[in-house]
Amino acid sequence: MDTWTILKIIFGIIGTVSVSGTIVWWFVQLTANTLADNYQKKVEHGFEKKLELYKSEIEVIRSMALKYNDKQVDLYIDLWKNLQELKFACIDLWNLANQNNLIIFDSALKKTHRQIETTSILLEESHYRELSEIIKNLQEYDNGKEKLIAARRDQTEEYQIQLLIDFNRQRKDRCLEIIETMKISIKSTIKGQKV
Repeated sequence: MDTWTILKIIFGIIGTVSVSGTIVWWFVQLTANTLADNYQKKVEHGFEKKLELYKSEIEVIRSMALKYNDKQVDLYIDLWKNLQELKFACIDLWNLANQNNLIIFDSALKKTHRQIETTSILLEESHYRELSEIIKNLQEYDNGKEKLIAARRDQTEEYQIQLLIDFNRQRKDRCLEIIETMKISIKSTIKGQKV
């Protein structure tokens, strides 16, 4: 064998190895890309399923929250109407302490108290405490007005009547103050802002 033949054989082997290496490399690359693409599609599909599940869960939570908020807004509007009726009955009773105004006030007080207690689960805790304080003060006001009407009927001494009037004024003023403070807080709650 001469050098030329040996070179041809060496170059042939090198060429064959090169082509074989290129084919193997291309096949490995193709297989790797195919496996990577399949894995990526599988992962994406899994994420899409989870994303759809999360979206549906969020939608359920959102609809429940909207129903709760709608109920709460309706409750606050109705409660505010009753508080205003109670406030006006309180002022009427203050302006003229007689049996008719006392009955109207007493009825408004019971109605509002009943509504607060039966719907307390939907009330913000701070509002419930304030409303309970209003009811307590107005019940004391109611008792004080009953005593005042009786004292005037029984012709009690003027200083005792004045003490009853002062007691009632403190209860009335405190309740009206709390109601006005609650107005801002209730507006914020209805608008979806927590105070």
